[in-house]
Amino acid sequence: MEATFNLPINILDEAFLKKIKTLFSNKAIVEFKVIDNALSETDYLLSIPENKEILRKSISQLQENKIINKNLEDLLK
Repeated sequence: MEATFNLPINILDEAFLKKIKTLFSNKAIVEFKVIDNALSETDYLLSIPENKEILRKSISQLQENKIINKNLEDLLK
């Protein structure tokens, strides 16, 4: 049996772990993946200087109506 639980971190307490243990055998493996949404994707991209410059340039081009249109054939060249 396999199960995925998506829940806030403050739910992880001793009672929760006991409940999980009752659902599975003693041979079960537990895998934890923590996703911290404190840093948004934009914040992350802006935290890298190279990305920040690329984004700044793209925003500037958009504001100046310097939009480049490509079709599929152009991209496959």
